[in-house]
Amino acid sequence: METRTAGSNVAAKSSGDVAIHEAENPNRPKDEALRWLIALQEEPDDAALAARFEVWLAQDEANARAWAEASHVWGVLGAAEPALERRYGSPEATRSKGRRPAVRRRGRLVATAAMGIVALFALVLLQPALTIWMMADHATGVAETRAIRLDDGSVAWLGAESAIQVSFDKTTRRVTLLSGEAYFEVQRDAGRPFRVSADGVTTTVLGTAFDVRSDPDAVSVAVSHGKVAVASARAPGMATDPLEAGDWISIDQTGHAERGRADPELAGGWRSGLLVVQDRPVEEVVRVLGRYQRGRIIITGSGLAARRVTGIYDLNAPAEALLAVAETHGATVRRISPWLTVVSGW
Repeated sequence: METRTAGSNVAAKSSGDVAIHEAENPNRPKDEALRWLIALQEEPDDAALAARFEVWLAQDEANARAWAEASHVWGVLGAAEPALERRYGSPEATRSKGRRPAVRRRGRLVATAAMGIVALFALVLLQPALTIWMMADHATGVAETRAIRLDDGSVAWLGAESAIQVSFDKTTRRVTLLSGEAYFEVQRDAGRPFRVSADGVTTTVLGTAFDVRSDPDAVSVAVSHGKVAVASARAPGMATDPLEAGDWISIDQTGHAERGRADPELAGGWRSGLLVVQDRPVEEVVRVLGRYQRGRIIITGSGLAARRVTGIYDLNAPAEALLAVAETHGATVRRISPWLTVVSGW
C-alpha cells in the first residue's frame, strides 16, 4: 500500500515508511484518566506504573482536571473505600504512599470502580449521542447495518452506530454524516452534484461509489469506482487531486491529510460482514469493532494504539476479532463489565 502526505501543518512521527500523525482530541485526558484508574487498581504495588502515572499527571493541567473528575464520579457512587480514597481519591492523594488494599477487597473495588467509569462515560457521551439521534433522518444501532434508498435513487449503506441527515432540493443533493460510516452508490445527475459532509470534510461527486467514515480525530474517504473531489474546512488551502478507484484519504483535526491506494474492493467492504484492513493503526480498527458490540473499548499501554495491523475480521464476532487484533501485538483483552472492555499493552 502506498502512502503519501498532503497539506500537512503539523509534525509527524515516522515509523519505517509509515507516518503516524497524532491529532488533538479534546476527550483524550478523560479517556487516559479512566485508563489510569483501571491500571492503578489492577497493579497497586507496581512502582514503575505509579511513576509513569505521576509523569502523566504532571504533564498537563487538563490531565489533573480529568483525574479529579473521574475520582469524583467514582467517589459519589460509593466506590472509594477509605484506604483507596486516601491513595487515589485526588491528584494530591495519589502522590502519597498509602497502604495496599486487602486482596479480598480488590474484586469488589474493581467492580465498583467500573460502575463509576460507566457513569462517567454516560456523562461525557450520552448528550452528544442524544443530539445526533434528534438530528438524524436515518440511523443504526450497535451491530446494525442498513441500506437506504434515497429520493434520487441513490443508495446509502449505513454502518453500525451511524447516522445521516439528508437534504435534497432542485439544485443540490446533500447528505451529512453525523456519526459512524456510510457507503454511497450515487445515481448520476449532472445538474445536481451529490455532496457528503462529515465534520468539516466535504466529498462531491456526480455519479460514483465511495465510503466515508467519521471518527473523533479524523474523517476518511475511500473510492470504490468513479471519481470524487474532497475539500476540508480544516485546511482551506489544501489542494489534492481528485480521488479515483482505489484511492483513499484521511484528514485529521489539524487539517493534515494522509493519502494512499488500496484494492478498490476494500472501500465499503464491511457491508459483507467482514472488516478488511491493510496496514492501519490498532486504534482505528478497534474503533470500528467497537460499533459492533455494546459498551466502550479503551486501549492502554505505551504506543499500542498507533501500532499497525493487517487482517480480515468477522464483524459478526467482534469479541473474537478484537482478541485477534490484540494478539497481533501481544496485548490482552479484559472485559471489565458489559459496558467496558480494556485492550492492554502493559
